[in-house]
Amino acid sequence: MDNLKVINKKDEKILIELTLNSRIPINQLARKVGVSREVANYRLQNLKKNIINEFYTIIDTDALGFSRYDCFFQLKGISPIKEKEFIDYLIKHDFVTYIGPVIGKWNVVFDIFAKDNKQMQEIIKEIVNKVEKHIEKYAVIGMGAEYEDFPVKIFGSKREINYNESKKNFKIEKKDLGILNILSSNSRVEYKEIAEKLRMSANAIKYRIKNLEAFGVIKGYTISIDKRKLGYEFYNLQVKTENKNEESLKNFLRNNKHTIYFYKYLGNENWDLDIGLIVKNSEELREFIIDLREKFEEIKIYDIYVVLEESKGNYAPAGMFKENLNF
Repeated sequence: MDNLKVINKKDEKILIELTLNSRIPINQLARKVGVSREVANYRLQNLKKNIINEFYTIIDTDALGFSRYDCFFQLKGISPIKEKEFIDYLIKHDFVTYIGPVIGKWNVVFDIFAKDNKQMQEIIKEIVNKVEKHIEKYAVIGMGAEYEDFPVKIFGSKREINYNESKKNFKIEKKDLGILNILSSNSRVEYKEIAEKLRMSANAIKYRIKNLEAFGVIKGYTISIDKRKLGYEFYNLQVKTENKNEESLKNFLRNNKHTIYFYKYLGNENWDLDIGLIVKNSEELREFIIDLREKFEEIKIYDIYVVLEESKGNYAPAGMFKENLNF
């Protein structure tokens, strides 16, 4: 736990509980951490100011008919002001989720949601037009065949998020979409507030949310945090695995203290695995890469980049709801 620079043990426990379930009521949070309700609320407000970027809801976007695409842009001859304007444009875009300005082969990495390839191509064309004369190259990759994340490793914890299992034959109604739209980027919004916005009773909202959870449309609730404030550098490693020793590699990543996620892609010729890493310094990064290469000689590193910040959270964007809600 010596990595944690600006929080104490109580704050750390709060962050772990919120990572596992960011919708946890303040009374339950206080009991789990071992403090009073008032202290828990005070500490939570401080963490919101200093560490927590966003509280968001993990939604089964497949159930809404949308697929995820990872986008990597390499820009040239663009001023810092123009790059910031482009990032601000992406932040406001209805179909963009998770944006990170980075340093490496790529300048900006972000994800989009689209119903099909046609819509994906339309969205990418629109985005490309914004910076067309500055584009060196870009890559758009359909979401991987496999994805695992380990967000509480950053606190030295081995606890896992138990995501609600997706089930078929659940018909999502317009009222459900309204609820999901509100919860998506603010998982802590109260039943009463949602009820007022949608002109429903708080009990009706609670019932529908429980139903969405039971059928796995709402998979869980979590937070995004400023990793730098905890003394970490955040890197993404892109490698070509050649599909050898796949299970051994996945177990290595699951058990390694630096790995906070991995994405497995299909059909990408340059790399087929993204690995998210948290390290205290470049020496730890070097040690991880040496260890990885020693254990898996067939792996080829395509690129590694440092994520400077997370400009937009990893939540379902507004465009997924707009066309169905007519607003």
